[in-house]
Amino acid sequence: MARLSLMTNVIVMCLLPGFSHAADIIIGGTVGYQTHSTSSYSGLSSSEERGINYQIRNSVDIGDASRLYGTYSFNSDDMTYHEGVLISYDKLFFLEPSNQVSWFIGASVGLSGHEFQITDIDQTYYDSNSCYVFGAQTGLMFDFGNAFTSELGFRYLKHNDTSSVQNLGAFSLSVNDAEQVYWGVDLSF
Repeated sequence: MARLSLMTNVIVMCLLPGFSHAADIIIGGTVGYQTHSTSSYSGLSSSEERGINYQIRNSVDIGDASRLYGTYSFNSDDMTYHEGVLISYDKLFFLEPSNQVSWFIGASVGLSGHEFQITDIDQTYYDSNSCYVFGAQTGLMFDFGNAFTSELGFRYLKHNDTSSVQNLGAFSLSVNDAEQVYWGVDLSF
């Protein structure tokens, strides 16, 4: 989790208002639905985990048609807990003359932390791990004026997380990928 803390500090330092005097500072959040697939190597079944994902973000507009932002995400359910930090870049393509609707496409990199609890007939397995993550996102952004925007998006993230419980040599768990559909709201300053 030290890498996760380091990445959080880097994102906060990079996206403070002093980052660029010409850029708009944007604070926002998203809520969405996430699925991620897990697989195990001990006879426990592979699964597709689902849940609500929450994100807060801090971003800056870079010119008229691009943005850079840092995101902290969190989701939890009965057996898993996830948090992560991402640095993302999006390119905006305006879909109509007044620039109120735009399509965005971009890439993300960061760190992700996972905690797992899996129970079979005999015992409970618990492990936590952090990993690097990378992926892409796309969606539509709507500018409502008065420094208020909203967006609908889809993000795919590839994890490189494989963990194993030390006292059970046959047990390991892998997070393969995550897909998020989300709705976000941002305010510009």
